[in-house]
Amino acid sequence: MGITGVMLASVSQQASTALAAASTDNPLMWYLTRTTAMSAYVVLALLVSLGLMQSIARTSKERLPWVVDALHQFLGLLFGILVVCHILTLMADPLISFSLTNALLPLDEPYRPFAVALGVLAMWTMVLILLSSWMRRHLSQRVWRLLHYLSFATFALVTAHGILAGTDATQFWMLLIYIAAAAIVGFLAVLRLLPKNQKPQPAGLRGR
Repeated sequence: MGITGVMLASVSQQASTALAAASTDNPLMWYLTRTTAMSAYVVLALLVSLGLMQSIARTSKERLPWVVDALHQFLGLLFGILVVCHILTLMADPLISFSLTNALLPLDEPYRPFAVALGVLAMWTMVLILLSSWMRRHLSQRVWRLLHYLSFATFALVTAHGILAGTDATQFWMLLIYIAAAAIVGFLAVLRLLPKNQKPQPAGLRGR
């Protein structure tokens, strides 16, 4: 491990230790962990949906407002921040022995190993996607597009991770969020895969 890796590990450990000291006698970390997890999932669903809308617009030779691209970039950054906060609150929770190694490697997880391993894999697909976005000018269009297809894997992995690991996954309101997110992303994905001449056109363009 290089100097940078040691410094990052040290900072993460200090942050989690400080948070743990504040949460020994109350469930604050549990609430923060669930809040960051649910917020990250909603943001991810919006992020993937916007990406599909942009892709559909490109294949249909239509132009979307610039604010859509700006919002897509902002949501990508927000999702990354929420994931980091989710990991830090897990590390700070005194009820679970969740280490930096557990966060980085899908091995020997202290809580629901399979479900948490899916979350770790989802995190690494997210890292690849974010890196490809920041380095887009240095990548070919083909490579960038292939890496962005990982967003489907990220969404599927995070959905499975939430359902299998989330303590409130069986709550009616949470099930509605999962179903709505999956339905919207699934519909847009099917619409994206349809041949161009089969895609429904807005009413104003028909007959012209």
